Amino acid sequence: MQRLNLLVLLVSLTLAACGSQPPTPTPTPTPASFMVGETTIAATSRLIVPGRAKLTEGDLAPDFSFTLPDGTVQRLSDLRGKPVLLNFWATWCQPCIEEMPTLQQAYTAAGGSLVVLGVNRNEMPEAIAAFVPKVHVTFPLVANPAGDIGDGYAVSSMPESFFINRDGTIAARHIGALNATTLQERLGRLK
Repeated sequence: MQRLNLLVLLVSLTLAACGSQPPTPTPTPTPASFMVGETTIAATSRLIVPGRAKLTEGDLAPDFSFTLPDGTVQRLSDLRGKPVLLNFWATWCQPCIEEMPTLQQAYTAAGGSLVVLGVNRNEMPEAIAAFVPKVHVTFPLVANPAGDIGDGYAVSSMPESFFINRDGTIAARHIGALNATTLQERLGRLK
């Protein structure tokens, strides 16, 4: 009996020394931007200038910002002078996945004369990072967990793409997956 009491006392003291609750792990902050292979993932982004309920051809594209791996904050308006293909997508969207190689081909073929930005809608950067090896893209992917950029563009379904002229105005909007023919036709009309 005495041994049992001694054992209970030792176990009680050991448990008391450990504390009543395990230490809370410190969350690892997500960097503002990081690389997965050759793909930049901008983990922080925000809408700067709200869009209208329905954007039409000739409207100025709503401005937004995202952070690059070197810490530089890039704005859509900083890209004026180059045509931009702005694609809204999600990791769970099968048509988005299917069109990614077509977007990558256009990006590669343009040799730096076309900006392609893939804005993810409402998902965390970690989900995007896990997705990148499946699609093998090298154009920047912008995480927008708040969904405010898509809201500013009145995105109603995915994928949805906006073709933006060199002066920052919207040349065209395309709802649904882009095939190579439609993509080349739309890119050919950019001013």
